[in-house]
Amino acid sequence: MTEPTPATETRKPVVLVVDDDQLLRVMLQDALKAAGFDVIVAADGVSALHAVAASSPDLVLLDLVMPGKDGCETCRDIRALPGFAYTPVLMLTSLDNADSIHRAFEAGATDFIAKPVNLELLAHRVRYVLRASQNVNTLAESRARLEMLKVAVDSLPIGITFSDVDGVIVYSNPAEARMHGYEVDELVGKEARQFSTTNRSRHLAVDQLKEIGVWRRESVNVRRDGEEFPALLTSIPVRDCEANYLGIITTCEDISERKVAEEKIRQLAYYDTLTGLPNRGMFLERLHQTLSQAQRDRDKVNLIFLDLDNFKDVNDTQGHDVGDKLLQSVAERLSACMRDSDVLARLGGDEFVVVCPSLATQDSIAAVVQRILAIFSYPFEIEGRQIYTSASIGITVYPDDSLDASTLFRCADTAMYQAKNEGRAQFRFFSPELNQKIMQRVALESSLRQGLEKQEFFLHYQPLWDLRSSRMTGVEVLLRWQSSDYGLMQPSTFISLLEDSGLINSVGEWVLRTACLQMREWTDLEHRDLKMAVNISGKQMKHPRFLEMIISIIQETGIDPTNLELEFTESVIMENVENTVETFRKLKEMGIQLSIDDFGTGYSSLNYLKHFPVDRIKIDRSFVADVYHNQSDAAIIEAIVSMAQSLSLRVVAEGVENSDQLHSLTRLGCDEVQGFYLAMPMHADALADKLGQTHGRQIEKLAVTEWFDKRSV
Repeated sequence: MTEPTPATETRKPVVLVVDDDQLLRVMLQDALKAAGFDVIVAADGVSALHAVAASSPDLVLLDLVMPGKDGCETCRDIRALPGFAYTPVLMLTSLDNADSIHRAFEAGATDFIAKPVNLELLAHRVRYVLRASQNVNTLAESRARLEMLKVAVDSLPIGITFSDVDGVIVYSNPAEARMHGYEVDELVGKEARQFSTTNRSRHLAVDQLKEIGVWRRESVNVRRDGEEFPALLTSIPVRDCEANYLGIITTCEDISERKVAEEKIRQLAYYDTLTGLPNRGMFLERLHQTLSQAQRDRDKVNLIFLDLDNFKDVNDTQGHDVGDKLLQSVAERLSACMRDSDVLARLGGDEFVVVCPSLATQDSIAAVVQRILAIFSYPFEIEGRQIYTSASIGITVYPDDSLDASTLFRCADTAMYQAKNEGRAQFRFFSPELNQKIMQRVALESSLRQGLEKQEFFLHYQPLWDLRSSRMTGVEVLLRWQSSDYGLMQPSTFISLLEDSGLINSVGEWVLRTACLQMREWTDLEHRDLKMAVNISGKQMKHPRFLEMIISIIQETGIDPTNLELEFTESVIMENVENTVETFRKLKEMGIQLSIDDFGTGYSSLNYLKHFPVDRIKIDRSFVADVYHNQSDAAIIEAIVSMAQSLSLRVVAEGVENSDQLHSLTRLGCDEVQGFYLAMPMHADALADKLGQTHGRQIEKLAVTEWFDKRSV
């Protein structure tokens, strides 16, 4: 039976004894072995160097006076070997003069032992020196680690400070000093709190700092010259091994650029870029809030819808720049005649809307509207010219006309058109007689249902082009209706009817299935990189079987999900953010690409691009139309592109109708474009010949007639 192997003993320290006196070497070797050391010996300096390299002794006992290479020279050579800079070396010397001892220490000796050697005390001396050497090595390693840590912290681009228990800075890295306009040594000794503005910073007491975990907050810090800047601070308390509070370490990041970008996007998301008024998105939020308050207070709310008369004539005769300045002037006059409780917004184009709460009678609201009409009684001074314009106004009242915001909008819009039809420059309240228009809408809906039964719907496809490769990268699906009653109908005429009537789900499912079948046919023809973009209505996404329907169509048609791209408008994705994020996550898990359509029209909250896993944003055609001569539109597109690039999103520009627009969009960094200038929407068979083509010239130089046969549209 095999005996069990004993546990490995603790390693014995190794001592190298170097002396040319053989008797002394043996005596030293025996004494050290008896004391529990492993001993190796060498008779001269050269042998000693070989032994050091071969055995890596923990300590060297070295005779000072030896023939050939003496102890001092041997010690210097040992110190020069890699890894032996701190190995303890004890010099054996019978010389007691100061010069010999000085030379030994200069050569790198740790200590010396006088001859004759007291063998009983030798082992104790060796143990003491080994312990001291171990401490020195530990300190050296710690110092090296600390130096490496300091170099790393000093190299960081974010500011770092350590403050003691009294809040006084005891350490600062260069980034922190530069950020505040100081040198590092100038920050040390100052109180950390003096770099925050006293009227905005929130300070914690020392007791609170001791108990806090991670304190992350935004602050406004002050530079040496008094300039304020926004900063993101993260503070963490520091404790020793016994949990005693030592102070607090704080990181500081200058977030000025981020704040500027956020403010740009906030203005884009919530405010009209031309007039500075709230846009549709912000207005709808305010309207819902006002209606909720009115319901609680049993109060009335008046919705005023205003549209300028003959504004198109101003644009056509005076130019778009003059038209824009006229809109700005109108906005200024309207703002001046509003009450503090009123909400004024620009919906787009020449349409303005006002919410007036707490006006109980028609006479009181009529007085407000008369005041609005009065601002048009004298001309607007635009570029040295006097321009006259007027407005038609429609008024609806909550809760008399409706209880919900969307119906109130329709009622006010209907009343406004009634005022316009009756001669303009006047106002009308919504009345039951105006329901005639609604009845016409009902008739159109009836024709729509018949059109579905008669299969009057068909699809067109409009190509999307990559500006860098000049290659067709995808197509957008467009729904068309050839009505037997009304002729060819555009989506803007009937999509809202499909949504309101509940038909959008069945039609949307047919569109998606038909598009996927077409996509499968094209991929079978080796066009595997092509993307098929399909618009999704908000009503579709709210349907409980929406995801199930998507999965079913993908399985049924055999399409690769990565070839499918679903487009959602900003207003759709913001209706229920939590559900939308979950839906988008599941779509992305399938491999489907997602894009935001009509980006920039102002429906959205600012955070959605950060939280929603989208791949593309499509800039609304309203920004593209005048991009080549309107600096505001160009600046907006540039901001959108910059933001998208920082989020790794591709940018598609819609509605490209001429080469000037295309050149501008290319210069501003857009990735893809679509529009009549490059390709009209067309049937699938007409598009088939164009798939996979690239053209020899730059895409900017193409004309529609050079590339597509209009007869195929």
